Amino acid sequence: MFFLLIFQIHGGASAAGSPPGEALVAETTMLMFVGEDLDVLSIASRREERVDKAPAVARVILGETLRENGSDTLGKALQWVPGFYMAQKEWGSRPYLRGIPDSVLFLYDSVPVESSLSNALPPMDNELSLASVKRIEIIQGPGSVLWGADAFAGIVNVVPMTGKDLDGSEIGVTVGSTGEENGAYLNLGHDAGDWDAFFSMSYREVNGDGTRECITDFWNDGLRPTLPENRWGNAPDTSRYFEASTSISLEDLFVVSARFSDYVNPYVLSDTERGVSWYESRDTSSGFIKVDGVRELDQLTSLRFSGSFSRIAPGYEVVDKRMEQEERTLYGEFVLDRSFFKAAGLFTAGVSLKKMRIDNAVVWDGYLPDYLKPDNTFLLPIVRYADTDGDLRSIFGQYRHKIRDVDFWLGVRSDAHSSYKDQVSFNTGVTWTPSPVWVYKIIYGNAYRTPYARQFVEVEDSPDLENITSLNLQALWKPLKEFEAGVCLFSNKIQDHGMEDPYAGASEPSSQRIEGVTLETVFSLFANLKIGANLTLMQHSGPDELYRYNDYSYMGEDGEIIKHYIDLYYPYDVGPENLFNLTATWTPVKDVSLAAGIRYAGSRDLIYPRTENIVTVPGMWLGDLTAVMGNFPVPGVNLEIAVRNLFNEAYETPGTYSTITGEPFSVRVMLSKRW
Repeated sequence: MFFLLIFQIHGGASAAGSPPGEALVAETTMLMFVGEDLDVLSIASRREERVDKAPAVARVILGETLRENGSDTLGKALQWVPGFYMAQKEWGSRPYLRGIPDSVLFLYDSVPVESSLSNALPPMDNELSLASVKRIEIIQGPGSVLWGADAFAGIVNVVPMTGKDLDGSEIGVTVGSTGEENGAYLNLGHDAGDWDAFFSMSYREVNGDGTRECITDFWNDGLRPTLPENRWGNAPDTSRYFEASTSISLEDLFVVSARFSDYVNPYVLSDTERGVSWYESRDTSSGFIKVDGVRELDQLTSLRFSGSFSRIAPGYEVVDKRMEQEERTLYGEFVLDRSFFKAAGLFTAGVSLKKMRIDNAVVWDGYLPDYLKPDNTFLLPIVRYADTDGDLRSIFGQYRHKIRDVDFWLGVRSDAHSSYKDQVSFNTGVTWTPSPVWVYKIIYGNAYRTPYARQFVEVEDSPDLENITSLNLQALWKPLKEFEAGVCLFSNKIQDHGMEDPYAGASEPSSQRIEGVTLETVFSLFANLKIGANLTLMQHSGPDELYRYNDYSYMGEDGEIIKHYIDLYYPYDVGPENLFNLTATWTPVKDVSLAAGIRYAGSRDLIYPRTENIVTVPGMWLGDLTAVMGNFPVPGVNLEIAVRNLFNEAYETPGTYSTITGEPFSVRVMLSKRW
């Protein structure tokens, strides 16, 4: 009961923006893990500003905090953030935010690192190293006004280090328990005053539990499947990840940055109801190059430009069939900032153009596990490929104004796309600060998601895009420097929702509503001991989702293939409706810290098309512990020891098509040195 009585909210208080060029000073506020001081963020207004003044529910995780709590991947960092849940899948982590899966726009240096080919390709695990990250910026709530499509339930922006942050070099080596994880990274930076440069490179190799027997041969000659007795073999399980990034900055005039990533990740999927398991592998090569520039037109006006080219080439190997896709995106944007009324008002307006090309988008006709059953010796599933391209033209604007202790803002965006319906997004809110102790906030807005491959191919007219309308009510109380408490009420209404499944297709559009509350706290018992807790409770309402299942097909008199469908209904996948985190950080002496965390996720359902039963797994408690020792064993060397699943809890969790065993006890040791 004690943890139900302590709570806190993280600021996103809005205020009129500072005039262009005015120095922005970070202000002390709360951080969900250890209550560290927050830095600035850039994704709430497309410009750097204080977190507590941003027109959004915002928070920042600093790079120092990532190391302190042993977060070496994006998924591990976000699992402590209120409302986030990282679902374990055979191929990695699937993010949920406030009961909505695959609903966050992930950015690296403000460039999207996801693919429009699928909603299930975010870099949550080893695909993205945090060794060179300065901070992670987080917004909870719709963000389509300033970021367009797919800023649905939230935005996460990974901000890399620059030469201003590291004037020198740093190397690190990582070893995992029983040799299951090994890696290394290199950071190089130089600050020359007028210009700075930075370069980072990392490599990881992760070994699983050994080769696993499964179906490794099926497509045979492409005419008939391999005979059942010859289908089984041993699947490889070694994953490899490589990443490199760089940036060059000339004063405050322009910045050129780039990132390249390449990985291969094999895994095994199982459908226990049909008694089959099969080998798959994901490998993706991706990268971008970006140019940012700014020019001060006068003391009240600035003009900013951002242009980027990105490419992502996801590859899939399903049993013994290889499929390669590619997506190329060219993006350009101009943003004008103008201050009014002695800096009490700030108007931001922008225009952008996005050109996208997708080659070989994969669409499955038929449910793969049905074909893998031993009694099928004649039929192969049909795999179709589709190409598409399109232009997205956008215009957006936001005005913010401060009157005494009240800040308010209103933003509107219009998107016109050549392939799907035009969209209008809005966001508005008010922040009232009656005293230094109290802050109240109301935020209301909407956002939308772009269609994925099957929608592009199967919908003849422009498809209705999934959209969300969100309301947030927040209150913050900070009576003492050592204690903060608050509450956030939220309501999300989703329309035209459809669940994506690579083999089962998509559900028919439906409307869903998720309401909930987040309670948080950060307080200090002693000068060197900080404790944080957060609790998220959600309630879902809405109809079951409808899937049209092609149970069999036959040939008509004219030779045409006729498909027979039946209607199947399944509940909406909200994930766990109850989430709780308790964290503590103890700094007994200088350069030494211990961070412990306990997290709870409520019961979850295994929901996927074609099953006859819904499997519910009970809630789980997991504990982590991280020890960091600076200047150990010699000056300039840092040692980090991170323990996951501290109590070696054995548990089952919903996988893709069956329950899977949760992550076991593991230890990771990292040794690094900076010059």
